[in-house]
Amino acid sequence: MTESVMTKQVLSKSLIELCRYKRFEKITISDITQLCGLNRQTFYYHFSDKFDLLNWTYQQTAIHYLKDDVTLENWHDHVLKMLQEMQTNAAFYRNTVQDESALLANQFSTITCDLFLELFNRLDNEQRVSQTDRLFYATFFSYGCGGMLIAWIAAGFKEDAKELAASFARLAKDTEKLAYQLYCEIEN
Repeated sequence: MTESVMTKQVLSKSLIELCRYKRFEKITISDITQLCGLNRQTFYYHFSDKFDLLNWTYQQTAIHYLKDDVTLENWHDHVLKMLQEMQTNAAFYRNTVQDESALLANQFSTITCDLFLELFNRLDNEQRVSQTDRLFYATFFSYGCGGMLIAWIAAGFKEDAKELAASFARLAKDTEKLAYQLYCEIEN
């Protein structure tokens, strides 16, 4: 691990710790650097602002579960790991989403959009639906998933992570099933 990554992790851990008892919008760069014993110049060498740090922290703590080798078949397992990580740092996610929900929603939506696009491409191997429409459908579903994730966090993680992960997985599977049924009806 490089020194740069280690420094970023130290800053990230400070942000997570501060969010345990302080709203994200109230946290300053000075708060972050004082907690970890670094100076502001070091912070700005690695991040442009606290939103850049927040984005990086989301990537490192939760979103990374959805980055590598995620397929529709293993989607449930990866989402569950991400949701459980979010519950582990519940105060951090609650405080940051309360003040800045778009960052996390956009990261999650971007990844889910790719998965839904993969699903629609797989289902429409005869290219009956235009690429533009497939992209629209994938984007639509992904924003819904992002909204559900933010709502789950904002509600205080009331629904069990396993149940929410299962709901996300069922959405993809049921979409696949319904599309196949529609295809069969059209063919007959």
